[in-house]
Amino acid sequence: MKAIPKGNEPVSLTEHRANKPSFYENLPKDDTRSSLLTEQGHICCYCMSRIPESGKIPGSKIEHFLCQDDHSQEELNYGNMLLACLGNEGSPKRLQTCDTKKGKLSLTHSPCNQARNIEALIKYKPNGEIYSSDQTFNTELETVLNLNVKNLIDNRRVVYEEVQNRIRAEGKKQGNTALKKNFLESEKAKLLSLNGGKYSPFCMVGVYVIDKKLDKIK
Repeated sequence: MKAIPKGNEPVSLTEHRANKPSFYENLPKDDTRSSLLTEQGHICCYCMSRIPESGKIPGSKIEHFLCQDDHSQEELNYGNMLLACLGNEGSPKRLQTCDTKKGKLSLTHSPCNQARNIEALIKYKPNGEIYSSDQTFNTELETVLNLNVKNLIDNRRVVYEEVQNRIRAEGKKQGNTALKKNFLESEKAKLLSLNGGKYSPFCMVGVYVIDKKLDKIK
């Protein structure tokens, strides 16, 4: 999961909210979806899988971190909106993920809460499993978002192994700690950079692997 700094809401959302009566159901959503897509670098707010361009299939869904049923006053609050993948919508519940699985349930931490960096709460195992040392949040990752379904584990494992193997191969070439550190920081910067407005899927898995290596050579 990647932290999401919120930007300015689209003008169409501001104007819609100013017109009474204004409800989420009758909001023209294309501008909002496009704004969220850009803001998140084309990855899902929860699982970090690739979200395609707006209007393409498979699509995406606008997620309300605080659900609309219980927090109707937040339904047009841009700060409460995220963009999620379809989360295996239409599949059995045990295979659903992200907002599709979450539904009306609550999460302790939001990816866009700058007061509590979500990235510091998330860890990854070499086999691709996601977890947190915060027990409440760890349970939510498993049960509310269902982020340890097989396909997500497999995708994260591939990234974990690719980055780890690249580090090992380069480590044999670099002769001193300073060069190794420079290489790691360069690799981390690439993962945190947008390429054509997009982050690479599951980028924070690679960042986690690199940070572990950096901690060992400080």
